[in-house]
Amino acid sequence: MSRKSVAVLCVESSEITALTGERGVNNTFVFKGMHTEKYDGFADAQFFDPAGLKAAVFSALERMELSCGAKTKKIYVGVPGEFVSVVTRRHLVSFQRKRRVVSSDIDLLYENGFSGVQNGGEFIRRGSVYFVTSDKRRVIDPVGMISDSLEGYLSYFFADRRFTDLFRNILAEYGIKKVEFLPVSLAEALYLIPSELRDEYAILLDIGYMSMTFSVVCGNGIVYQNACSVGGGHVAAHIIEDTDIPFEAAEAMLRKVNLSSIDVEGSVIEYNDREGSCSVAVSELKEKVKEGLDLICEAVNHCLESFDSRFIDYKPVLLTGCGVTSIRGAREHISGRLNKVVEIVAPKLPYYNKAAQSSLLSLLDMALKTESEQSFLYKLFYGFGG
Repeated sequence: MSRKSVAVLCVESSEITALTGERGVNNTFVFKGMHTEKYDGFADAQFFDPAGLKAAVFSALERMELSCGAKTKKIYVGVPGEFVSVVTRRHLVSFQRKRRVVSSDIDLLYENGFSGVQNGGEFIRRGSVYFVTSDKRRVIDPVGMISDSLEGYLSYFFADRRFTDLFRNILAEYGIKKVEFLPVSLAEALYLIPSELRDEYAILLDIGYMSMTFSVVCGNGIVYQNACSVGGGHVAAHIIEDTDIPFEAAEAMLRKVNLSSIDVEGSVIEYNDREGSCSVAVSELKEKVKEGLDLICEAVNHCLESFDSRFIDYKPVLLTGCGVTSIRGAREHISGRLNKVVEIVAPKLPYYNKAAQSSLLSLLDMALKTESEQSFLYKLFYGFGG
């Protein structure tokens, strides 16, 4: 594998993607190899079939390595929101006199800000919401500023040890010994949301196939996060309740329905395959889809009510993920139910500008930055006193 390349493993609630890539021009990416495998997924932070998960990981890695023609020695694994807990802390350090803030001051702030152990959690990342200098200036990067104290509002990210132990064992059996874990929610926040929007509070909502993560983002950190097992697959499941429609047909109908359209009375949506065909009245299908989306909105409303509304009352919900963004009219329906502006955010890349690609490309972006920060030259120029 090229020294400029990194390998990532994106673990979503319905599929596993292995990708090797590197940075391209204008902050784009060059993909060396990629493969996606479906698997049974997870709910309530538990994988349904660990053996099936292992098989999917092995297959995704084998196909990816075959594409790029190189073995993987190190990999970054994305940790979904259901397996991540976020701890926020405020901490202040004082200096003996006014001087320039250096990077080692920030490291000390992090180290003293939270030294406790999160029950069942493994520390995987840290982020700064903001820093405050002695003259009360609130800044994202205080390095180089003159101050006699430094206060930090900090985020610490912990992964469920059951998750990290499981993947370390799977990857070790495959032959990969070097494994690092990254929180997907933070990766998405930093990659998808422009820094000027993150200067104040922003709401990021990732709705996947069977899991949803709600995050309140500020600066380079997350101040509140909640995840639960509800997603686009539950909308399809709601369609087949009290019917004999196959689940595959319900998923296909979701791709055809338009919740905002005005339909002719008696119109139907059909599904045909080798096993036969079925049809559903458009009006009935739309009502069932809306009811399924309402279940998701109930979970989102619970998250909104759990966070201090003063900071996010007038903030739009930034929606991403593969779960519902492809359903035409879903954004408008969710907006109406939440009584908030809802905007879809996705990578700004040709051919990969879909919300379904958000977690994978955000993970790759964070992995590339992390790999760069760990390089000798980076530490030489930035790691010794700023």
